[in-house]
Order: sequence, then structure tokens, then C-alpha cells
Amino acid sequence: MAMTGENHLANLPDTVSEQAIYWFALLLDGSETEEDRRAFARWVEADAAHLEAFGEIERLWSGSTSLNLSTGNKVGRRAFMTGTAAALVISAGWAFSPRHPFADIRTVTGERHSFSLPGGVEAELASDTVMSYVARDGINGVELHSGEAWFNHSATGNAFFVAAAHGASWSWGGRLDVAAYDGDVTVIAEQNPLIVRVGGAQTQVAAGNAVRYRDVQIGRPYEVDLSAELAWRNGQLVFMGRPLGEVVRVLQRWQNGKIMIIGEELKSRPVTLVVDLERSKDVLPVLARVLSINVHRFTDYLTVIRAA
Repeated sequence: MAMTGENHLANLPDTVSEQAIYWFALLLDGSETEEDRRAFARWVEADAAHLEAFGEIERLWSGSTSLNLSTGNKVGRRAFMTGTAAALVISAGWAFSPRHPFADIRTVTGERHSFSLPGGVEAELASDTVMSYVARDGINGVELHSGEAWFNHSATGNAFFVAAAHGASWSWGGRLDVAAYDGDVTVIAEQNPLIVRVGGAQTQVAAGNAVRYRDVQIGRPYEVDLSAELAWRNGQLVFMGRPLGEVVRVLQRWQNGKIMIIGEELKSRPVTLVVDLERSKDVLPVLARVLSINVHRFTDYLTVIRAA
């Protein structure tokens, strides 16, 4: 039998933050009734701390990595509240349109795709990657709109470039990997050096090194563990003492839904882990046991990680 609005109020968790998560998950799932909505409004009006806690959950949701859902897929309903009266408006649902609709190549969430570009350049795209063919000054290249891609043009003998955000990486033979997420771009020179140009600046990246840039600011090259950074090409994700927050951000690139971590201290906890991409959804229960944390999957779209 379905739980009524009064039942929801009677069965809420003890802490305000957990209550806020409970209501957020119910509204996100879209299974709430009119009575549930009225009960939610009463909960919000009962204490100013309730609205503040719910707003924090919304902030965490909107601040984490975007959902990767196909066109027309409904995430559910969401509550928007304005003013101290906490007026409640339920939307008909979020419909996510495809990004860059005229892009030439794209992968869906969880997919890896290998193919040859015009001119014989080998390419492999990671999960949820969007890319287009472009040319500059008669040189063929690609624009990476979002996601991650690996390229090998050792055998072509031609120049090749990968544009991403406000910069471009130029290679004259070799292998490179470019990742572009939320305005941050990381370029890895796997084999042979390359040049990264951002705005009016440029830097040379030696083989076995990487560089990051954002907007028109470019960092200094640094050495990387190629086997770990490029493990996704072999169906794995490798984390060596990486913060849990970073681990979660990467995991979300390979599966639908959002994973929210409650607490800054928990986000910084170091994690050493090897993930099989074919079983990435099994990772969080394992982490829960190893790190002694609470992992609660509220819906297909929302998982919350909290300290035990």
C-alpha cells in the first residue's frame, strides 16, 4: 500500500539533513502524490532549518556532474521553493536535450568506441564524449566538446590537433589523450612531445607528461602515471590514494545518475581502488564496507554517501 503524506511525516529520519535527502529523493523520483506535496510543504514551514537543509541538498545536486540522459528521458519532479512562505511548484519533469546536436561523433554513458578518423588517425572515445571534425589552416583535427578521447597518429606523418574549450593541442606524430570536463581540460602526451596553445600562450609537453588549462590560464606540465591515467582504454579506472570526491566525479562519467557526498571531510578521504568498468555500479557497496561509510541509493538517479 502506498505511503500517505502523514505516513511520510511519521516515518522521517531523525536528523534534518537526512529528512531533506528523503524529501528530495521522493520528489526527484516523481512518485509523490498531492498529499505528499502538502506534507512536504508542512515540513518546510515547520522550521527554517528545513528549508535551509533542502536548499543545501539542491545545491549539492546542481553542483555535481551533469546527468547524462537521452532525449526526452524524464528525471522526475523537482521542488522549487521561494520566500519564507515556501511556495511549492512541481515541474512536469526535466527533459534533457542532446548537447551539441550537430556534432559528428558521440558516445553514450558507459560506452567506449574505437574508430579511424579521416587521414588515418586512430581514435578511442570514453564514456559520454562529444566530438566534431574541424580543420585549421588546411590541417585536419577535431574539436572535443566534452568527455575524453585518445588519439594515435604515429603512422600518418601529418600534423594533427585537438581543440577543446579555449585551447588546442598540436601533435606532429605520436599518441595523446585529451579530457574536457566542466571547463577544465587535461592533455596527456603519451608518446612524443606536443604543443598546447591557450589564448596567446603555449607550452611544450614532453612524452609521459600532462598539462591542465581552464579558460585562458594554463598550468605547468607534470609527470603522470600513464598506465593509471589511460586505464579506461583497458576497461578499468585506477585510483591511487585519490580523494573520494575525485573518485566519485570520475565514476559519474561512466554511469547515469548522481552521487552526492555529504561532508567536506569525507570528500577528502584517500581511496586506492581499481574499478572494472563492466561492473562500475558494484563499486559503491564495496567502498561502503572498506571505508565504513553509508551509501544509500534513493532512486536510479540519486545515491548519497555519508559518514557512518
